[in-house]
Amino acid sequence: MQTVIKKKSRTKHSKKRRNNAMLYPIYKAFSWDLLCYYSIEYLFLTITKGVSPSEVLLITAIYVFAKLLFEIPAVILSEYIGKRKSLIIGNLSIFLGIILLISSSNFWMICIYEILAAIGYDIKAICDGNLLYDSVATKGGDGLYTKLESKGSTAYYVIDAALSLTAGYLFVINNYIPMIICASCLLISLILSIKLEEININKKKKAVSTFIKEYKRDIIASFNFIRKSNRMRSFVIFGSIFYSLIKIMDTYKSNLLTELNVGAEQFSAIIASLSLIAAISSAYSQKLQDKLKNKMLTFISLTYILSWIIIAVVSINFYNTIALPIVLILYIINKIDIAQWYIVKEKYLRNFTREKTRPKITFAFELISCLSAVILSLICSQILEKLGIKNAILLVSLASLAILIVILDYMRKRFGLRPKEYRKEDIKFTY
Repeated sequence: MQTVIKKKSRTKHSKKRRNNAMLYPIYKAFSWDLLCYYSIEYLFLTITKGVSPSEVLLITAIYVFAKLLFEIPAVILSEYIGKRKSLIIGNLSIFLGIILLISSSNFWMICIYEILAAIGYDIKAICDGNLLYDSVATKGGDGLYTKLESKGSTAYYVIDAALSLTAGYLFVINNYIPMIICASCLLISLILSIKLEEININKKKKAVSTFIKEYKRDIIASFNFIRKSNRMRSFVIFGSIFYSLIKIMDTYKSNLLTELNVGAEQFSAIIASLSLIAAISSAYSQKLQDKLKNKMLTFISLTYILSWIIIAVVSINFYNTIALPIVLILYIINKIDIAQWYIVKEKYLRNFTREKTRPKITFAFELISCLSAVILSLICSQILEKLGIKNAILLVSLASLAILIVILDYMRKRFGLRPKEYRKEDIKFTY
C-alpha cells in the first residue's frame, strides 16, 4: 500500500515538474521585464506626465534604492509562503504599479509605481529561476535549466523587438497605447504564474518571528560563505561591478542617442533591432559557453567595455552622421554581451548553491549588486553633469576597464578551476 502511495506521489511530482518546464519559457517571454515600455519610457515620463529630466534621474534612484530595501522581505516571503505564491504576489505588484503609472497625475504617484515595481522584481529575481531549477535540475547537474532559460530569453527578446519597433509609432498616435499593451503583457504573466506549480513545499510552518530569526542566521552564514569562498567571492565582486556598469551605461546609451540627434521613432526602431539581436544571441548561448568555457566572463566583460571606449572616442572625434552608424554597430556588441551575462549569471548562481541555501545566497548576490549600483550610479550621475555625455562615457569606460582587469586577474586563480582544485570552503554550499 505504501509503495502505491509513493508511486502516485512521484507521478504527481513529475507532472508538476513537466508543467513548469512547459510553461516557464512562455512565462519568461512575457514577464522577464516590461514589454513595449522602455523604448518610450523617457518620452512617456517627460511628455505625457510632465516629469523633468532631473526628476527622471531621481525616479531611477528611487527604484534602485527600493529594490535594495525590499530584497530581504522578498526572500523571507519566498521562504515562508513558497516560490509560486511569491511569484503571484510579485507579478501582481508590477501589474498594479503599471496601472498606477498610467493613471498617475503627479510625481509621487510615479514614485509609488517605482516602489511597487521594485518589490515585484525583487521577488521575481529570487523565485523565477529558482522555481525552474527546482523543476528541471537533476542529481548530475542543472538538467534542462540552461536550455529553457535560453528559450524563454529568446522569446522575450523577439516579442520585445516587435513591440519596441511599433511603440514609437503608436506613441505618436496616442501616448497611452504602448502602456496599455505593456499592462496586457503583465496580466498574461500574472495568469501564467498562477498556473505554475510549487515543487519543494515546506510542510513545517513556523512562527514568523522564529522564521525571521532563523533566516537572519542563514543570511549571515551566506555572507560568511561568500567571504570565505574564493570562488563565490570573486564571482560576487565581478557580478556587482559588471551589473553596475550595465545599469550606468544603459542610461548613458539613451543620452548619447539624444545627443546624436536620433528622433523618437528612430529611437524605438533602434531598441527593437537591438532586442532582436539579443534574442538571436540568447539562442546560441549554450554553444558560446561550450566554446569559451571558463573564459566566458572575461570575453563578455572585455568586449563590452572596449566597445564603450570606442563609442566614446568616435562620438567625440567625428560628426554625428559618421559617428552614429559606428555607435549602433557597437551597441549591438553591448546588447549581445548583456544578454549572455544574464544567462551565465543565473547558471553560475544555481551551480554554486544547493536548493536549501540558494535563495539566501542569491539574495546576498543581488543585495551587493544593488548596493554597488546605487553608489556607482550616484557617482556617475555627477560625472555626467560635469563632463557631458561623451566625455563621461570615455572616463567611466576607461576607469571600468582598469577595474575589470584587476578583478579578472584576481579571479584567475579562484574561479573556473577544476573541481579538485577548489578548497572545501569554496564548495561548502554547493553539494
